[in-house]
Amino acid sequence: MKKILSILSIALVALAFVSCNKNTPEGVIEEYVACMQKGQYEEALNLFYFKKALTDNDRQQYASLLRDKVGKEIDKKGGITGVEITKVDLAEDGNTANAEYVLKYGDGSTKDEKAKLLKVDGKWKMDSGK
Repeated sequence: MKKILSILSIALVALAFVSCNKNTPEGVIEEYVACMQKGQYEEALNLFYFKKALTDNDRQQYASLLRDKVGKEIDKKGGITGVEITKVDLAEDGNTANAEYVLKYGDGSTKDEKAKLLKVDGKWKMDSGK
Protein backbone atom coordinates (compact mmCIF):
# COMPACT_ATOMS: atom_id res chain seq x y z
CA MET A 1 0.00 0.00 0.00
CA LYS A 2 2.84 2.41 0.87
CA LYS A 3 4.49 1.65 -2.45
CA ILE A 4 1.30 2.54 -4.35
CA LEU A 5 0.94 5.80 -2.42
CA SER A 6 4.57 6.62 -3.11
CA ILE A 7 4.15 6.02 -6.84
CA LEU A 8 0.95 8.10 -6.91
CA SER A 9 2.69 10.93 -5.08
CA ILE A 10 5.55 10.95 -7.57
CA ALA A 11 3.09 10.91 -10.47
CA LEU A 12 1.15 13.86 -9.01
CA VAL A 13 4.32 15.88 -8.52
CA ALA A 14 5.41 15.14 -12.11
CA LEU A 15 1.97 16.12 -13.41
CA ALA A 16 2.02 19.37 -11.43
CA PHE A 17 5.48 20.18 -12.80
CA VAL A 18 4.42 19.58 -16.41
CA SER A 19 1.19 21.60 -16.06
CA CYS A 20 3.10 24.58 -14.61
CA ASN A 21 5.60 24.72 -17.47
CA LYS A 22 5.94 28.35 -18.55
CA ASN A 23 8.40 27.53 -21.34
CA THR A 24 5.74 27.50 -24.04
CA PRO A 25 4.44 30.31 -26.23
CA GLU A 26 1.24 30.34 -24.16
CA GLY A 27 3.18 30.32 -20.90
CA VAL A 28 5.31 33.30 -21.93
CA ILE A 29 2.25 35.33 -22.92
CA GLU A 30 0.53 34.49 -19.63
CA GLU A 31 3.66 35.42 -17.68
CA TYR A 32 3.98 38.70 -19.61
CA VAL A 33 0.37 39.60 -18.83
CA ALA A 34 0.90 38.70 -15.16
CA CYS A 35 3.93 41.02 -15.02
CA MET A 36 1.93 43.82 -16.60
CA GLN A 37 -0.93 43.25 -14.14
CA LYS A 38 1.49 43.64 -11.24
CA GLY A 39 3.40 46.57 -12.73
CA GLN A 40 6.58 44.48 -12.95
CA TYR A 41 7.91 46.14 -16.09
CA GLU A 42 11.57 45.14 -15.68
CA GLU A 43 10.53 41.51 -15.22
CA ALA A 44 8.34 41.79 -18.32
CA LEU A 45 11.42 42.81 -20.32
CA ASN A 46 13.07 39.49 -19.43
CA LEU A 47 10.38 37.79 -21.53
CA PHE A 48 11.46 39.59 -24.71
CA TYR A 49 14.17 38.76 -27.19
CA PHE A 50 16.34 41.66 -28.35
CA LYS A 51 18.80 41.14 -31.21
CA LYS A 52 21.35 43.21 -29.32
CA ALA A 53 21.85 42.78 -25.57
CA LEU A 54 20.32 45.62 -23.57
CA THR A 55 22.50 47.90 -21.50
CA ASP A 56 21.28 48.92 -18.05
CA ASN A 57 20.31 52.28 -19.52
CA ASP A 58 18.34 50.57 -22.32
CA ARG A 59 16.51 48.40 -19.77
CA GLN A 60 15.55 51.46 -17.72
CA GLN A 61 14.29 53.26 -20.82
CA TYR A 62 12.21 50.31 -22.02
CA ALA A 63 10.80 49.76 -18.53
CA SER A 64 9.87 53.46 -18.34
CA LEU A 65 8.23 53.21 -21.76
CA LEU A 66 6.16 50.22 -20.64
CA ARG A 67 5.17 51.99 -17.43
CA ASP A 68 4.35 55.32 -19.09
CA LYS A 69 2.53 54.04 -22.18
CA VAL A 70 1.19 50.56 -21.54
CA GLY A 71 0.84 50.86 -17.75
CA LYS A 72 -1.20 54.04 -17.99
CA GLU A 73 -3.52 52.47 -20.58
CA ILE A 74 -4.01 49.45 -18.31
CA ASP A 75 -4.79 51.71 -15.33
CA LYS A 76 -7.32 53.75 -17.34
CA LYS A 77 -9.17 50.54 -18.18
CA GLY A 78 -9.34 49.32 -14.60
CA GLY A 79 -6.42 46.92 -14.80
CA ILE A 80 -6.08 43.61 -16.61
CA THR A 81 -8.49 41.00 -15.34
CA GLY A 82 -7.49 38.17 -17.63
CA VAL A 83 -6.10 36.91 -20.89
CA GLU A 84 -7.48 34.45 -23.39
CA ILE A 85 -5.04 32.94 -25.85
CA THR A 86 -7.10 32.34 -28.96
CA LYS A 87 -4.55 31.01 -31.43
CA VAL A 88 -0.96 29.75 -31.51
CA ASP A 89 0.63 28.77 -34.80
CA LEU A 90 3.86 26.89 -34.17
CA ALA A 91 6.31 26.80 -37.08
CA GLU A 92 7.26 23.43 -38.48
CA ASP A 93 10.80 23.74 -37.07
CA GLY A 94 9.37 24.37 -33.58
CA ASN A 95 11.47 27.50 -33.05
CA THR A 96 9.00 30.28 -33.87
CA ALA A 97 5.34 30.87 -33.22
CA ASN A 98 2.68 33.46 -33.92
CA ALA A 99 0.04 33.94 -31.27
CA GLU A 100 -3.19 35.87 -30.91
CA TYR A 101 -4.69 36.69 -27.55
CA VAL A 102 -7.36 38.86 -25.98
CA LEU A 103 -6.67 41.08 -22.99
CA LYS A 104 -9.63 41.58 -20.66
CA TYR A 105 -9.86 44.77 -18.62
CA GLY A 106 -11.59 45.76 -15.41
CA ASP A 107 -13.93 48.17 -17.23
CA GLY A 108 -15.29 45.26 -19.29
CA SER A 109 -13.43 46.15 -22.48
CA THR A 110 -11.14 43.81 -24.39
CA LYS A 111 -8.21 44.26 -26.75
CA ASP A 112 -7.02 41.86 -29.43
CA GLU A 113 -3.25 41.43 -29.44
CA LYS A 114 -0.72 39.52 -31.54
CA ALA A 115 2.75 38.32 -30.65
CA LYS A 116 5.62 36.69 -32.46
CA LEU A 117 7.63 34.34 -30.29
CA LEU A 118 11.07 32.80 -30.75
CA LYS A 119 12.80 29.91 -29.06
CA VAL A 120 16.23 31.20 -28.02
CA ASP A 121 18.66 28.84 -26.28
CA GLY A 122 15.76 26.51 -25.50
CA LYS A 123 13.56 29.23 -23.95
CA TRP A 124 10.55 30.90 -25.50
CA LYS A 125 10.71 34.71 -25.75
CA MET A 126 8.43 37.35 -27.24
CA ASP A 127 10.09 39.03 -30.23
CA SER A 128 10.75 42.71 -29.49
CA GLY A 129 11.32 43.45 -33.15
CA LYS A 130 14.48 45.30 -32.10
